[in-house]
Amino acid sequence: MQQLLSRLLLLGCLYPGLLSASDFAYITNQGEHTVSVVNLKDRQVVSTLKVGQAPVGVAVDSLNHKAYISNVEGRSISVINTLQQRVEQTFNLPIAPVGIALSKSGDRLFAADWYHDALVVLDATNGHTLAQVQVGKAPGGLQLSRDGTTLYVANRDSNDISVIDTRSYQEIHRVAVGQHPFGLNLSPDGRQLYVVNVYSNSVSVMDTRNDKVVDSIAVGDHPYCVTADSDGRRLFVTNTGEDSVSVIDLATKKEIQKLRVPGTPEGVAYDAEHRQVLVASWMDNVLVVIDSSSLKLLPSVTVGSQPRAFGNFIGSIH
Repeated sequence: MQQLLSRLLLLGCLYPGLLSASDFAYITNQGEHTVSVVNLKDRQVVSTLKVGQAPVGVAVDSLNHKAYISNVEGRSISVINTLQQRVEQTFNLPIAPVGIALSKSGDRLFAADWYHDALVVLDATNGHTLAQVQVGKAPGGLQLSRDGTTLYVANRDSNDISVIDTRSYQEIHRVAVGQHPFGLNLSPDGRQLYVVNVYSNSVSVMDTRNDKVVDSIAVGDHPYCVTADSDGRRLFVTNTGEDSVSVIDLATKKEIQKLRVPGTPEGVAYDAEHRQVLVASWMDNVLVVIDSSSLKLLPSVTVGSQPRAFGNFIGSIH
């Protein structure tokens, strides 16, 4: 026991804050090829990391202390060690990755190949390609099911969702949605997939038990991404065409409020620990913070140039 305590104390000295849980947001700044690391407790940027060219997508693995960043113009994926907040690897790829997601165990990385209409499966330790699956046209957003056996791919230019079996790497089928689907998010219980339709100004609601669209919710102009709160009561949708966030009541499937936010809101995520919604504002170079209870805007966090934060950009260190 004494030896274990000594090792824990040593780790605490090497990595301050490691012994107490901390939550961070990893915000991709496409205009300056960096990632802003934001401590969500005090809403402060604690580090700015240089990554590949034009970073877009984020996938955070809190279990294995990694954050993966897709660099669409750099044709690469940067791997951040989230204990030390530094880039420790770069996977050079023959594709231009956009949306990325991780397997449940964190050993495989899924990347949307925008230009070749494919989903690429990578070994998360070295970036080697394990499989490639043909999907619809211009795949963007990715979302893993709660049990990790299914991956949903938003195919922007074919207006559908590819449903992928992550064990066999086979496309099971496609589900038609609205025009230009892009951002995806699951309900807390995993029973519904929310699909943002950029040109339809709507969110399609898909039942994941039978992969059928059961509802469509009207939102603002040119929506981009969506997140549900941890209670499954509300959705928050970024509307890039009108600088707003639509707040949706999931009981009625209606918009109950539209919040005015700084220019061109894109990536959005729900911070359950602090009960706040985080929105990357591409035009104004800030991370917008919304109190999810009062729906009031809190002070924004200044980040890098042209932040996008597309995907799962929140992670914890324990």
